[in-house]
Amino acid sequence: MLKNHLLALLSKSHSELLQERLRPIDYVQGDVLATPDAPIEQLLFPRAGLISIVVELEAGDQIETAMIGCRGALGGAAIFGAKCHLDRAVVQLSGSGWSMRSEDARKLADLSAEFRHLLFMHEQYLLAQARQTAACNAKHVIMRRLCSWLVRAHDEAGGGELLITQENLAKMLGVQRASVSMFASQLQQTGLIGYRRGRVQILDLDGLRASACECHETLQRQHACLFPHDGVNAGPPKDANAGANGGITALHG
Repeated sequence: MLKNHLLALLSKSHSELLQERLRPIDYVQGDVLATPDAPIEQLLFPRAGLISIVVELEAGDQIETAMIGCRGALGGAAIFGAKCHLDRAVVQLSGSGWSMRSEDARKLADLSAEFRHLLFMHEQYLLAQARQTAACNAKHVIMRRLCSWLVRAHDEAGGGELLITQENLAKMLGVQRASVSMFASQLQQTGLIGYRRGRVQILDLDGLRASACECHETLQRQHACLFPHDGVNAGPPKDANAGANGGITALHG
C-alpha cells in the first residue's frame, strides 16, 4: 500500500508508528520541493513520480546530480542533524508520496534503529549518485549518458510515464538540446525507443541498458550493496499499465 520501498521495509515492523506520522502529498512537474539553505521541514517519500536533485550555477544552468523515486526519500539528512537543504529538488515527473514532519522523523529515529539505518543508507546512495554523475559528465559520450539517464529514470520512477521536454532533459545532462534531439532520433532508428505524439516508448529495455554507459550498472550494484534485502535491486516493480519492457518516456519539444 505504501508503494515506497523504504517505508515498505520499515512497515513490516513499525506499521503503527508510520501510520501516526505519514500524510499523503501530491506534486506536479516543475514543483520545487527544496531550495539551497531552506529549512528541512519535512521528509518526502515518493510512491510515484520522479524528483531531480540539481545544482544551480550562477548563469542559471541546472545540472542534475541525483534522482529520487519510489526507492528513496527527500530530506532524510534531517534526522542526522541537518537543518537546511543543500541543493534544489525539482519534480521531473508528476506523482504522489508520503510526507513526514522532520520533528516526527527525528522522534521515530530515536525509537527505531532500523529507520535511522535505512535513511543513512539512502543518504549514502544519494552521495554515490552525485559522485558517479560527476565522473559520467566528465568522461562519457552524450549518447551513452542519454541511454543511462533513460534507464535510471525508468528504474527510479518504477516504470510508467515520464513527461519531460528535450530542453529539460538537456539541462539535466548539461548538454545542448540539439544533441538530445539528434541522439534520441538515433535511438528510435535502432529500435530501442519509439516516438509517437511527443512520447517515446522504451521498446527494448535490455538493448537500452546495453547501450548505456557503465554508470547505471555501477549505481545498481551500489544500491544492491546498501539495500541487500529489499527485493528490488533487480529493478522496480513494473507499472500495471506499462508494457513488458517497462516505462514510456516522453521527449517532446
